[in-house]
Amino acid sequence: MRNTIARFLYSLFVVILFIQNGLAQENNPIDSNKIIEQKVDKKKLGLVLGTSTLTLAASYIYVQNAWWKNSSKSFHFDEGADYKYAKNLDKCAHVMGGLITAELVHDALKWTGMNDNQSYLYSFLLGTAMHSFIELKDGFAPTYGFSVGDLAAGTFGSAIPYLKYKFPKLKAINYKFSYYQHDRFFYNVKREGKADWIDDYMNQTYWLTLSVNDWLPKGSKAEKLWPDFLCIAGGFGVDNTLNNYYLGYNEDSFKGLGNYEYYLSLDIDWRKIIPQKTGGQIILARTLNYIKIPLPTLRLGPSTDFDWLFL
Repeated sequence: MRNTIARFLYSLFVVILFIQNGLAQENNPIDSNKIIEQKVDKKKLGLVLGTSTLTLAASYIYVQNAWWKNSSKSFHFDEGADYKYAKNLDKCAHVMGGLITAELVHDALKWTGMNDNQSYLYSFLLGTAMHSFIELKDGFAPTYGFSVGDLAAGTFGSAIPYLKYKFPKLKAINYKFSYYQHDRFFYNVKREGKADWIDDYMNQTYWLTLSVNDWLPKGSKAEKLWPDFLCIAGGFGVDNTLNNYYLGYNEDSFKGLGNYEYYLSLDIDWRKIIPQKTGGQIILARTLNYIKIPLPTLRLGPSTDFDWLFL
């Protein structure tokens, strides 16, 4: 995942945060039926669209100056290097970026009075459009190229909130991220510019967590015994044999190296701990649900290991 996406999403988060805060400061419980009956507030909608446009424009100016100034070429597709980069773990980061973008946009659109179907659908479309913009720009960059894989991953991430709305059983599944510096190799390599943790894929893990009770038969003995907040998590990462990539070797023999790591762990669904009655509570629980907290973890491959508090 390139820094452009990280900084773009950060900018988007900052400018939309004040809109979320307006929703969060409502002390009354959120009534979905009431929201569906509301009409769209044109002033609020204009504010959201204007803010989004300004964010996109500011992001364009930033990445143009930071990455592509005086170094563009004719549009071209990635020729395969992207599918070797970081053992494709960057695709997991693109999914996360798409998910967060879509949920931020959904909150902003719902704040305007849109009903759930409209706000989820448009957040999916706008999230996909934003990632398409980044990939189109990469298509003119000399060292990158338009990556179908990156766009597909971002599009899938943007679709997750809409899919959960359409298929409520999917709400039991959360997509999470964890980061811990198990080693400093990435930061010790000599390079031009600053080493950003967002590119340190050797120390990142991506997780799918299942809120077990949501899928157990209601009223069953198993459902009563299993703690409502406790989840089962499966993790995916890459080990530090990816190191040669960061040494700057460009030969094909060094690209795509690294072993995938697989994990089985426990996790927490914060929606089951934090009351979900106000906008602020909903946003807080959802934000915490982006991050996998340290809990006992079993590594299943490429070798087995156990850690009481793994990140």
